[in-house]
Amino acid sequence: MESYEVVDWGKPLQRAMRETPQPTGTEVLIKLKYSGVCHSDVHIRDGYFELGGGKRFYMTDRGMKPPITMGHEPLGTVMAAGSDAGVVPIGQDRLVCPWTGCGNCAKCNTGNDNLCMAPRFMGVGRPGGYADYLIVPHPRYLVDVAGVEPAFAATLACSGLTT
Repeated sequence: MESYEVVDWGKPLQRAMRETPQPTGTEVLIKLKYSGVCHSDVHIRDGYFELGGGKRFYMTDRGMKPPITMGHEPLGTVMAAGSDAGVVPIGQDRLVCPWTGCGNCAKCNTGNDNLCMAPRFMGVGRPGGYADYLIVPHPRYLVDVAGVEPAFAATLACSGLTT
């Protein structure tokens, strides 16, 4: 599969060819159609967030190190699922909620992944949507957006939730 990755902070994304991932356990494989570009992606690519007053929050302080496939606003077609994923909508388009946690803590176990203290957000802590395919850790992160224009729906994974 083709992906575009941050290889060096502050430099243009680099094209990479990787094996297409295969889902296991509860994972779901998505063939991507859209991935929004968020203002956060600009900062992540630069390697830091400007905090004002000359202060910066560096991605390396968050544990990030290249190569990184960004893209936390993904939408695509469900292609396959691991043996423990249950019933998934194979062949249907879904928006992917990227705000995944560690999957093991009390917050994640109650469905509050966004409050996890060890987050694994797509496009930040795990590969994101700037690629042909994406592994989603569980079908609970798939959102049916039927009736919403797909290119717009992809942006709802971040900006829509933020507002």
